[in-house]
Amino acid sequence: MRQYIKSYPDFPVNGVDFKCTASLCASQEGFALANNFMYSNLLKYCPVDKIIGIDARGFIFASVFCHRTRGPLVLARKPGKLPGSIKSASYELEYGKNTLELQSDSIQPGDKCIVIDDLIATGGTVCAVLDMVKQLRATTVAVATIIDLPELGGSDLIKDRNIPFYAGVEY
Repeated sequence: MRQYIKSYPDFPVNGVDFKCTASLCASQEGFALANNFMYSNLLKYCPVDKIIGIDARGFIFASVFCHRTRGPLVLARKPGKLPGSIKSASYELEYGKNTLELQSDSIQPGDKCIVIDDLIATGGTVCAVLDMVKQLRATTVAVATIIDLPELGGSDLIKDRNIPFYAGVEY
């Protein structure tokens, strides 16, 4: 998959070498590799009650996985994008701060969930989702991303919670 992922130095701020999965999605071969990676690593956890895709590129990979497994998709979105009762969590990025939201009724107590995103860096985004899942009294059974930046420690935060973690490519 690595050959399909473009890097953009100093984006969105100086010092960040942004790894862009849009180029991977734009390649038929790259997109197939990424989705086959998700399927082959996460299928053993199915059936699950919910598959959570993280805004925005996590939606892409989570949607394909849901289609292939007939699992229900839940969207973790940026603030103000979801109607109804909301559960929210704020987190730190390597270059700022943000918040994610889930519809409170989209996950029920006791649900088993898989979380999918395109990239994990410091882990703030994924951990925010894991925290919301826990607050809703559900369980995360696995997390998968296309890219892991292990030097930034995010994947270690997932593993420290004893949640299986899968990444297609490490930088």
